[in-house]
Amino acid sequence: MYINVIEGEPIGTSFEEKCRVLKKFGAKSATGNEYEPNLVCVIDNGFFAAAGWAYSKEEWEAFSYPDGRRKQWFTLERVEEYAD
Repeated sequence: MYINVIEGEPIGTSFEEKCRVLKKFGAKSATGNEYEPNLVCVIDNGFFAAAGWAYSKEEWEAFSYPDGRRKQWFTLERVEEYAD
């Protein structure tokens, strides 16, 4: 599940935009070293980035895969309201 809009505001397309807007809405930096509730991983895909909700341990493992892409982890309260 991915986050593209928070409270009616698009969170952008670039890695930097997504990280900045997530922080604006209260996201806290996280290590992503282990699964915890409300984890969001912003992944740099080059032309665009994705903000994915790691809603389960299995999803966290998939996002954590060391595939060479730049990643930034956050926790975001009420993430389930924003992800689709």
